[in-house]
Amino acid sequence: MKSPCIILFLALSLCATAAPAQQTGLSVFANAYLDSTRTPQTRVSAEIPFRKLVFFKKQGVYEARYEVYLEIWRIDGDKGLAGTYVMQGSATVQTYKDTKKSDTRSRSWRLVSLDPGSYSIEATLRVKDTRISMHRSVELRVPDFVTSGIGFGTPRVLMVPSNRMPSFAKWSEFRNVPTVEKQADVTLAMFDRQPAVRFEIFLDEDTPEPIPCNLFYEVVSATDEQMLYGRKQIHLRGEGDEYVIGFNVDNWEPGVYRLNLRAVAKNPDRDASATVDVRIDVTRAMLTTGFDQTMTIMSIIYSKDELRPLRDANEAQRPVEWARFWHARDPDPETPENEALQSYVARINYVMEHFSKVAPGWKTDRGQVYIKHGAPDEIDRAADQRNRGEYEIWRYHAMNRSFVFYDMFGLGDYKLVEGDMF
Repeated sequence: MKSPCIILFLALSLCATAAPAQQTGLSVFANAYLDSTRTPQTRVSAEIPFRKLVFFKKQGVYEARYEVYLEIWRIDGDKGLAGTYVMQGSATVQTYKDTKKSDTRSRSWRLVSLDPGSYSIEATLRVKDTRISMHRSVELRVPDFVTSGIGFGTPRVLMVPSNRMPSFAKWSEFRNVPTVEKQADVTLAMFDRQPAVRFEIFLDEDTPEPIPCNLFYEVVSATDEQMLYGRKQIHLRGEGDEYVIGFNVDNWEPGVYRLNLRAVAKNPDRDASATVDVRIDVTRAMLTTGFDQTMTIMSIIYSKDELRPLRDANEAQRPVEWARFWHARDPDPETPENEALQSYVARINYVMEHFSKVAPGWKTDRGQVYIKHGAPDEIDRAADQRNRGEYEIWRYHAMNRSFVFYDMFGLGDYKLVEGDMF
């Protein structure tokens, strides 16, 4: 098997899990903050599109009811189950047509008390009177608020319309702009939105006069390249100090970037910091400086004829052809998500995370099989008794196909030795 020679566009994902994300339709968000009495709180929210619910007609209206079961696990320090909770949710509409709206969601939430630390929140949604069940997990870091008299809440990543994106603003000035809170596997598909981060700064007490504070922020890549740096002088009142930072990523490579925040105030000296990772799956750079690399990776799945309109388009027309290409493959065009594009991006992210020991993951034999066919139904491993190597057998039951890989030296360099990739 020959490997393409073109360098991969950087579709790294530090947020990838052990298996590709399943697009269930359930979204879960969590953020930690101090309430008006300066009591630490964690708010867990769940969102479910109407189209994923089942509505029953009752007394002239259509109603859907569901429950969300939460398990919150401590994943640092004293690891273990931190608590279990149940959220009740419902949706009521007047007409059957309203139950099918693709842009309408039902929301439920609850507050929980968690000690400072890192947590995994496992959420399972069950639609009442049906067998429908969905699962989603998210991770949350609860900071040790205002230990030095100042502290950050949990930063939240948003997707903002490109023409409304601020470089820096108070949230009160920005709250009317339509935003989407970004979950780890949400894909920026049509280049019409940019990432932004919303965050709060807390003081240990209200102040009669605003306190000057220097806010430093930077965005660094997975290779520690500084992409953005800024400093703003703000004035903190001790309550309601909430801000948003946006950044234009058109010329960035896809990947995971980290936003570092630091707030420094004087009289008395106060210092706090926070970080948040922002995963960017699609940028205009893929269709400009990284266009050849993008085409090479897409050719693992799609034929020359399928890719020809996009390949032949001039640079100005490529975003239009990109949107047209993925729209034609969207299994449910009525929904905001494009499941075909999300699946493609998830596969790239997975192979880059798991198969990049000796080469970029997409260049490896396992990576290309994974990109082409997705996750195997079964994986078997067997040691080579004569040498130090290891066999890995991937089985795809629905296709009745198997692929055998061999790692001769035990270094993770698996070569395809049996099975026709394409």
